[in-house]
Parts: sequence; C-alpha cells; structure tokens
Amino acid sequence: MDIAGWQFTPFIVPVLGAAIFAVALALFAWRRREDAAGTWVFLVLVALAAWWSFTYALELATTDPDTMFLWVKMEWITIALLPVALLLFALVYTGHGRFVTLRNVALLMILPLTMITLAWTTPAHTLLYADPGVVDNGSFIAFYAQRGPAFYVHVVYGYILLLAAVFLMARAWRRAQGEARKLAFLVLLGSLVAFFGNIAYQTALLLGLPVYVDLTVLALLLSIVFFAWGWFRFRWTDIVPELREMAPVPADADVANLAHNTQLRILNLVSLTLGVLLFVALIPILTLLSREEASRWPYMAAYVALFLILLVVALWRQGPYGLRAAGLATVYLGLLLLDLRINGLTPAAGLYMVTYAAFVAILFSRRAAALGLVIGVIGLLATPPPEATAPIRDIHSLIYLLLSILMTIALLLVGLFALRRDSQTLLRRSRELARALNVERTQLEQRVADRTRALEASATISRQLSTILERGELVREVVEQLRVAFAYYHVHIFLWDEASGLLKMAGGTGEAGQAMLVMGHGIDPEQGLVGRAFRTNSPVVVADVSRDPGWLPNRLLPGTRSEIAVPINYGDEVLGVIDAQDNEANGLGQQDAQLLQIIAGQLAVALRNARLVAQIQQQAEQAALINTINQKIAQTIDMDGAIRVALVELSRALEAGSAAVHLDAEGGANGHE
Repeated sequence: MDIAGWQFTPFIVPVLGAAIFAVALALFAWRRREDAAGTWVFLVLVALAAWWSFTYALELATTDPDTMFLWVKMEWITIALLPVALLLFALVYTGHGRFVTLRNVALLMILPLTMITLAWTTPAHTLLYADPGVVDNGSFIAFYAQRGPAFYVHVVYGYILLLAAVFLMARAWRRAQGEARKLAFLVLLGSLVAFFGNIAYQTALLLGLPVYVDLTVLALLLSIVFFAWGWFRFRWTDIVPELREMAPVPADADVANLAHNTQLRILNLVSLTLGVLLFVALIPILTLLSREEASRWPYMAAYVALFLILLVVALWRQGPYGLRAAGLATVYLGLLLLDLRINGLTPAAGLYMVTYAAFVAILFSRRAAALGLVIGVIGLLATPPPEATAPIRDIHSLIYLLLSILMTIALLLVGLFALRRDSQTLLRRSRELARALNVERTQLEQRVADRTRALEASATISRQLSTILERGELVREVVEQLRVAFAYYHVHIFLWDEASGLLKMAGGTGEAGQAMLVMGHGIDPEQGLVGRAFRTNSPVVVADVSRDPGWLPNRLLPGTRSEIAVPINYGDEVLGVIDAQDNEANGLGQQDAQLLQIIAGQLAVALRNARLVAQIQQQAEQAALINTINQKIAQTIDMDGAIRVALVELSRALEAGSAAVHLDAEGGANGHE
C-alpha cells in the first residue's frame, strides 16, 4: 500500500514494537538507577536502541527517496555511537569503570562523530554512500545505495569495539562463581546476539543477497533484554507485578477492598495481554486492509487508535480504575464493531461479543455493567452490515481469524485465572488466619495458665515468707518454690556482704547450688549479669548468653543458655539478686522477669523484717544479759567478789578466753601497801 509517500509492510509492526519495548525498558532502568553504579551507560544504550527502532520504522514506512534518506541519516546517530556504548557498558559491567573517563570517551567518539557528519553531508560526497535511492523489491520500497569506503571503515571500527566488549564479558563470565556466573552468561549471550546478528546482515550485503530489512535492530533489542536480566536481575514480574503471588492479606482487610484489588489485577493482566495479542494481530489486520480499496484505510487508522488506547490502559497503572476499565471496554467494543463492519457476523465477532459482555460484568459494578451492556447493544444496532462478508481468502485472513479466536479465549482464561488465583489466595489466607488464631488462642491460654501459676506461686511464697523470720530459711524456701513452680534449669540468690564487698551466694537449687554454698561462692559487683543487676538496680534479661560479652560462665552449670538477674531491693537499697537460668536460648523472657520482680519485692520485705527481728532479739538478749550480771553483782558483799562475778559472766557472754580488770585508784593500791 502506498498512500501519498507512505507504505505499509508487516516488518513495521515488530520494529515499532521494539521501539516501544525499549522505551519501557528505559523507564524501568531509570527507576532502578540507584541499584547499580554505572546504570547511566545502560540507559544510553537503551535510548540508542529505541531511537534506531523508531527511525528505522519510519524508514520502512516511507516511499519518497528524500524522506527515506532523512530517516537513514537519523539512524546513523545510533549506528555510529552504538559500538562505543556497548564497549562502555562492558567496561562498567566488568568492573573497569575507571577507564570510562571523559578523555577516553572523547577519543572513542572521534570516528563515530565523523561518520555522523559524513552521513549528513551525503550526497555531497561518496565516502559513505554512492547514489542513495530506493528499490522496489516486490513487497515494499526499500532504501538502497552503494557503500563507500567510509562505511567499511565504520564496520571494521565497530567490530573491533564489539569484539573488545565480548572479550571483557567472556572473561567476567569465566571468573564469576555461583549465581553471578549465570547472570554474567546472560550478559555475554546478549553481546553475542548483537554481534552475530549484525555479522549475518553484513555478510548478506557483501554476498549481494536480496536482504532489504536490517534485523540487527531486533537482535539489539534481544541483547538489551539479556543485559537488563544480568544487570538488574530483570524479571518479567518487574514489568507485570500481577504475575507474582498475591500479597499477604491483613487480618483486618475490608472485603470490598479485596474485591476491588482483584478487579484491578484482572484489568492490568487483561489489558497487557490484549495489548500484546493485538500488537501481533496488527500485522495481518493492516496487511489485509492495505490490500483493499482506499475506503478501508480509515479502518487501519481505527485499529491503530484502539491499540494506542490499549497501551495507555495497560501502562497507566496509577490512573483511575474506572477510566481505565472504561478504556478497555471501549477497545473491545471497538474491535467488535470494526469486525462486524468489515467481515460481518463471523465466529470472531461472536467471540468478541461474548468477551465484551464477560469483561463488562467482571470489571464493573452491577449498575455500570448494565449500562455497558446497553451501550454495546446500541453499538451493534447502529453498525451497518458489510456489503459482503470476507471469507478466508489467504494466509493473512486465516492468521487474523486464528489470532482473534486466540485473543478472545486467552483473555477469558487470563481473567478467570486471575480471579481463581486470587480466590485461592484469599481462601489460603483465611485458612492461615484461622490457624494463626488457633495458635494465638493456644498461646493466650498458655500465657493465662502461666500467669495463673505465677500468681499462685507468688501467693504461696508470700504466705510462707510471712511466717519465716530466719534469713537462711527464707532464701531456701524461695529457691525451692521457684524450682517447683517453674522448673528453671537453676535458681540461686545472692545477698550483699558488706564485710567482704561481694555478693555472696545464700541459696541455690540442686547439687550445683549445694556445691557453690560449700565453696562460699561469691561474685564481684563489677562482673557478670548478677553484678550488672546489682549495680543498676534493674532487671537484666539475656535471651542468649553466648551473645552477651558480660556473661560469666559457671563450670557447674554448663547447660545455661538464657539468664535473668533481678535485684532484691527495698526502695533504693539493694539487698541482693535473684538469678534464674534456663537451658534453652530464648527460654526466659520479660514475663519471667516480671514474676521474679514480684517475688524479689516480697523477699526484700521479708529479709528486712528478718533483719529487724534479729536486731530486736539481739538487743533483748543483751539487755537480759546485762540484767543478769547486775543481779549477780548485787548479791556479792565485797568489791573483789563483784569483780570476779563480772569477769566470769562477761567472759561467758563474750566467749572470751581470758578477762582482767585493772583499777587505777588514788591514794595507794586499793587500800593495800
């Protein structure tokens, strides 16, 4: 088809697709530019590929020689600079980014800039092209010219840079290990695709083969995909997040929001899938319409317009849902009406009709779906029938019919798959929530039981402590009750000994506790978790003692994995420390610390009471002793007897080995010479 200097050939569609995909990949790389240093080189590479694809598509769509050569000149911006960009990318990727300096880049670009200048000054000379023009190869009009010497200089220079890039990537792949080796292989494969793709094209030109389409453009796009895969660990789910598993659903999620999210995922998947399938279908559609009379040319524009609307719907992910859903419905309704107008009521039109109704019902609420169906019926009634049906005439008609059927069935399957997958995900999530609730209920019941047991143990200890007034018995009772109630690996109590300046062990459980009591085990307040609790007057909880540099191991307690030290304080006065240990990491926690704090508070009161009782008893015993001595002294009749009684009684009370009284009286030696 030739419309005023323009033509259509099926090769235009994939080349334009390459341009669109390159732009999308550039946007993806721009969003990920912080993930890897040197991403700007990759962005330049992708931008050059997009520019080449776009200008080459314009060249294929042109029949006027001057206009076609203008597009060729613009292509030379990429053709000349691409080998340099590939080498710079290889240097950055392989860790030789230090060589990418302004001076080196300027040196590398001398010849490419010269080639661009020669391209734009042709046909004033024949260094690059001689006699540029067009040739009709029977299918379309293509650019043709004799290659000049500068063209082959560019080929040699470009291959030198490409071989250097391939060498660097191959060496990086050979030295890499593990996952990095796989990614390096993808990058190497990308460089080889571009290299051998261009070699095939240049070989065909040298042999004079009738090759009029430069497939290097498509090979370059494939190379960039491999580069992105190896550079960013690119996955298709980065572009289509809906292909991933549905995100976890919060327990308090609203059902209406969940339903809307499912609709949004279906819209994104269907619009993107329809965009890909319609893009593929454009080749036979436009080919068929281009072979008809000029009256069919507006239909070509309508198909392209519908495809552009679909691209907006597929790529505008942040747009309003209602507007995007209406756009998708418009595209499908447009395809239905165009097919009816061109081909009549064919199986493809029937499938379009069913699919339109299905997606309107899925994507919209009841009222909006009813309105969409009414609009569809009005459109069907308003569409005039075709003058004649279009039976299958050639391979393009057959491909169009098959693609229409495939497009309809595939979209229905995509929608149903997304709906089913999200429903299964929600069902699985509900089951997980049910299991989590059961576990949480069990844990809550366990915590209630533990708390009840703790309160019972605390009450028992409190009752028993209130009846015990001897310090040693107090300590033994507390450690025994803690051992019985909570099955700790070990419990011991340290009390402050002012005379020695140490925290002396006053009681402990098991054989280890008895052994430490016999040895008179003590801890310096500046050491260990016990010392830390004593100094800071606050609990110390260590879930894993191996990770605490201040923990002091005890050879008698080799199984200790977690530990809690709680100060026994009465106001600001710290009397000692309760220390509990467990033989499992994370076996002790804040709940244990709270329990031990309660018991430590009760023990502090009991110890203080025992100390006060002991002081009162000591004072009473002293008073009784003094009274007894006074009575015995009063029963004597002379001073010598009184002194002897005092010495005997004081020696007995003080447990002294000997005692003496020295008198210093004036007037002689107590009345004696």
